[in-house]
Amino acid sequence: MSVQVTLSLPDNIVENAKKFGIATRQKMEIVLADALEMALPMAEDLPDFFLQPPTSTLPDTELMRLADSKMDEAQNRRLGDLQAKGKASGLSQDERYELSALLRICQIGQLRKSEALAEAVQRGLREPMAA
Repeated sequence: MSVQVTLSLPDNIVENAKKFGIATRQKMEIVLADALEMALPMAEDLPDFFLQPPTSTLPDTELMRLADSKMDEAQNRRLGDLQAKGKASGLSQDERYELSALLRICQIGQLRKSEALAEAVQRGLREPMAA
């Protein structure tokens, strides 16, 4: 099933889609639809994040656990492997999607961690970082 949608996009995104379309011999509309398809499933891959309560509502112990959190070791290792391979020899389409998803996981994790750190400082559980 397909639905037609009208979007207003910044000029640079349209130009990049056109260039990519020319390089891959695809219509710009297909390039944009593929890009959206690759980006949107990430939300489905991360349902726990979207169900997380705001950091301001977390008990101190949970807040500190989040403030001290790190990316899953296996995911972090895979992220590094994909980045290295991408620099050395390029990535397949599946690998590019996986890299994009891992980068998004990392980004969201860092956002949650920074929110937790700020809340911990506000509650007096952590000292502010020196400037």
